[in-house]
Amino acid sequence: MATTSQIRKIHTIKSRLGLDEDLYREMLMSFGVCTSKDLTFTEAAVLLDILENKAVERNLWKKQPKKYEDMDRGDKMATPPQLRMIKGMWRDICYVNNDEIATKSLRKFLKTKFKVDDIRFLTKAKANKVIQAIKGIKKNLKKSAAAL
Repeated sequence: MATTSQIRKIHTIKSRLGLDEDLYREMLMSFGVCTSKDLTFTEAAVLLDILENKAVERNLWKKQPKKYEDMDRGDKMATPPQLRMIKGMWRDICYVNNDEIATKSLRKFLKTKFKVDDIRFLTKAKANKVIQAIKGIKKNLKKSAAAL
C-alpha cells in the first residue's frame, strides 16, 4: 500500500508537470489501478521515479539521491538497490500503513531470522536470503488470501 507521503509527492509532481487528468489516469491504469491510493509501495516508488525523471528533464524538480546511495558500502555489503528492494517488498507485505512501525517490524524480522540488527548491516549473501524469505512470505499470504 502506498504511503501518504508517496501519494502527496505524486500529486505534487503531477501538478508541477501540469499533467492533465486523462494522462494521469492513463498512467495509473498502466499499474492496474484507478487511484494512487490503490498502488502498492513499490508501484508508487516506480511511478514517482517516472514522474521525477520527467520533472528533472524539464528543470522543474531536483532529484533527491536514492536512499542508501550516500552510504559507504564495502564490496561484501548489500548494494543500495538490494536494500531498497527489501524495504519495498517489506512495505508490500506489511499490514500497517506507517513507516515507523513497518521499519520496526522489519528490524524485528531481521533480528529473529538473520541475527542482524538493521538493514544497513546486511551482506550481499544475507540480503539475497532476506529477499527470498520475503518472497516466500508474500507467496504464503497470496495462498491464504486465495483460500478465503
